[in-house]
Amino acid sequence: MTGLPTDGQIVDPEPSILAPVLQPLLAYWKSRARDRPLPARADIDPLDIPRLLPFLYLVDVEPLTGGTMPHRFRYRLVGTGIVERNGSDPTGHYLDDFENRPFHETIVADYARCATEKRPVAAERRFLDATGRRWPYQRLVLPLSENGQDVNMLLGGNAFADQPENGGRRGR
Repeated sequence: MTGLPTDGQIVDPEPSILAPVLQPLLAYWKSRARDRPLPARADIDPLDIPRLLPFLYLVDVEPLTGGTMPHRFRYRLVGTGIVERNGSDPTGHYLDDFENRPFHETIVADYARCATEKRPVAAERRFLDATGRRWPYQRLVLPLSENGQDVNMLLGGNAFADQPENGGRRGR
């Protein structure tokens, strides 16, 4: 898709390496922070970015004490384009409800890094659809904070490839 690594993350990505649909999302997020380190959910108005809505999602970040992860993630809202591509709607579910699905670890890693480092995280990833095809996509995860310091929500966007890998053949 672009110049992002498939096996890692880019923190504070340059707009030029993002898929064209994600570039305005990053710019919008930066503009909403104004003079604060991070924008809050209240600063984000979906009506400002209607063309992006099908590929956006909001994730609640819940702090955990103890255990191996500092946060737990719950999908608050998932755009229709993502739901269609995935074949199900994770809205209202915790990310750990899907821990047996392929590529779960990369989602957790991207969300955790964004929440912990309080900076945008981008990566090129893949997912398996219901028919077993692998779809490349680019993920941009942006931190939101009600108090300007602690990340309590993530705003994310996905940019999907036009076709699955291997020209639409079933993935391996």
